[in-house]
Formats: sequence, C-alpha cells, structure tokens
Amino acid sequence: MSRWFKLDNAAKVFPSVSNKRRPNVFRIAFELTEEVDPVILQDALNKTIDRFKSLKVKLKRGVFWYYLDPNNEKMDVFEEDPYMCRRITRKENRGYLFRVLYFKKRITVEIFHSLTDGTGGTELLKAICYNYLVLKGYELDSENLILTDVESTYEEFQDSYLKNYDSRIKSAPRDVKALKLKGTLYDDSWLSLIVGSADLSKTKEVAKSFNATITEFLCACLIKTAMRTPYMFDTNKKPFQMLIPVNLRKVFPSKTLRNFSLVISSGCLIEKELDFQDILKIVKSDFEYGLRKEYLHAQIVANVVLEKNIFMRITPLFLKSFAMKIGYRAWGDSINSLTISNLGKVDLPKSMEDYVEKVVFSNGASSTIPVNCGVVSHKNKLVISFSSAIIERDFQREFFRLLSSYGIDIIIESNELEV
Repeated sequence: MSRWFKLDNAAKVFPSVSNKRRPNVFRIAFELTEEVDPVILQDALNKTIDRFKSLKVKLKRGVFWYYLDPNNEKMDVFEEDPYMCRRITRKENRGYLFRVLYFKKRITVEIFHSLTDGTGGTELLKAICYNYLVLKGYELDSENLILTDVESTYEEFQDSYLKNYDSRIKSAPRDVKALKLKGTLYDDSWLSLIVGSADLSKTKEVAKSFNATITEFLCACLIKTAMRTPYMFDTNKKPFQMLIPVNLRKVFPSKTLRNFSLVISSGCLIEKELDFQDILKIVKSDFEYGLRKEYLHAQIVANVVLEKNIFMRITPLFLKSFAMKIGYRAWGDSINSLTISNLGKVDLPKSMEDYVEKVVFSNGASSTIPVNCGVVSHKNKLVISFSSAIIERDFQREFFRLLSSYGIDIIIESNELEV
C-alpha cells in the first residue's frame, strides 16, 4: 500500500470526540502458559505488522476529513503499565493507532476504534501471538485460522458500510435517552478492571434453560442487576438501556479488517423489579427486532446518509468536529447506560491452543459511560470483564452474585486500587 485512504464510516467520528476521559480504546489480551520474552515479541510484531497493511497506518488531518496514511516507521512493544485503555494520541508510538503490550505471561493489543473493531483486533493479536510462538521454536500449523504469510487483500481495506449502502432503504429511527450510572471518578483517568471467568458449558446450559443465547442471558442479568442497584443511577425515569455491538460480517459478506459493526439496543424501566423471565422476554424481543437484516441495513443507511450529505461533505473539518461532538452526545452517549460487547469464541489452531490459557476482551470506559462490559470465550472458558471509570463497584458485585445464584461458579480477578 503506497497511498492514503479514507476512514471508514464508523471510524470518522472518533478522532473528533475522543479525549483523555473518553479515549475510545479497547483491548484484547492472550494469557500464555509462560513468561513473555519481549525481544522475541518485538521480532513477532515486526513480522506481523507488514502483513496487516490496513492497520499499518497513521492518522492525518485533512481539510474536510481525517484520513489514514501508510506508516513505515518502526513500531515498538511496551511493557504494560497500570493505566489500561489510555488515550492513543497521534504523537505516541510513532503515529500508530494501536499499542502492543506485555506483562508476565500476557500479550495485549490496545486499539483506537478509528482503526478497527473487535474482530479486526482479534485477527491482529492472533497473528502476533502465532508468530511469537513460531519464533520461539514451536512447530505450529495455522490451519487457515491465522492471517500470516498471505499478502493483504483489497477486501481487507474495504469500507463495508459504503459497499452496503442503499439509498432506497429508509433510515432506522434513533433510540430514546437512557439512564446514567453515577459514581466517583478515579483520578487521572484510571480504569479499574474486574474480570470474572466461568465455565462456558455451564453458562450455555443455564442460558438454554431460559431458551436464550448467552448474550441474551447476560443482558437480562445486567437489567436485573440495574433493578437491584437503583441507587447507582441518576434517576429511574428513563430506561436502563444497553448497546450491544453486532459483527456485521455475519450478516453481510465482508472480509474487511476495518470497522464493520453496529449496535442494537435492549433495556427497560427499572422502577420496579421484574421477574427474570419477564426481563428475558423483553431482551429476546429486542434482539429479534434488532438482529433482523432489514433493521441492520437501515442502520447502515442512517449512518452513511450523513456522510453523503453534500453540506456535510463540503463543511471544513473544524466545523464537522464541533458538530460531531454535539451529535455524539445526543445520539451516542445519551442513549447508552452501558455497552456489552460479546466477541464470541476465539478459535485458534489446535497446535497453538496448548500455549494460550485465557483470552480477555475489555471495552474501555469513560466519564460519560463509566462502566462497560466485554465478553469473550476460548476453549471452555467464558470471560466477562467490567471496565470502570468510577470507584463504586456495587453494580459489578451484584451482577456476579446474580450469576452465582444460577449455579455458575465465577473466579474473580481485579486490577483495582485499594480505595
């Protein structure tokens, strides 16, 4: 790749609305069976980054839009510091929009959302760890599950939102304003991370007993938790509303390594505590409506139509940025109580599985959406993580207690400060 390219439709907003308190950074980590050798990890990154041309870029500011330029600078690995999901500035790390970290047995990528989504980030980390293990001397077979020696393809650069735009489809309606979690913000943009690990088979069994998927079951548990912790919210006159990212690659054919996801919503008022079965009915109805291809297509149209608006296109970037900040507060932050993002199952080559003990996915949090939830599964382990910008942890504690009440054993880990 030798020329610049545009940010994808979902990525365009993030450079304008991101700051220290709202970094829009997520992280994926693989915990290995042995201590990480940073010298070999650096070699693995050097080998991997040239394969991922769509991610080997830097963010540039144009007259009308931000854009991505090829980045030929050397990229370094860093020892992880206590501050997870810090803002990634354009001056940091020679302009790259992600960082590669190591700590004891853990290899982590933290990624600015303008670059890619959880799917693209997972493919990147899989390749880094695969090359790391190969360079350590282990005999591995990629089984076509790792993007390794093959050259980057045109499809990996594709803006799949634009590809699937259809002007004949009516835009989807916007969601209503949602409840907000309240609490005491940590100093200096610290984020706490509480990670709960559960048996995947047992969780599936419990979800199936309610005729629900794991994601639907966890969403119902979050609503139930909100009903049991009403004092954690600013009011109870608005609905507790979760945003749930959907990987559109499973709905619309795409091999892009850039962003290609949208959110659906689910929730209800928490003025009184409902029976769990009643909550699940609401969640299942929301999912049934939101996951329809027609609805997702309408959401794509709603997002792209703004980009195609002639007035928006000719407006200078500094005015666009001002408008996007206002729009993000109105249509992003204000409709969201909490985001729960389920990456699904991470599949690795059988020869690689013996060296990876655990996968953890974490959504960053912010001053406006102070608690977010990330979910991922690997082998027979389901890992649920809560990132939090506030000191109070009642919501997370009640959630894991609720899971335990359904017979799901949870092992809890945390990076939390003693407060």
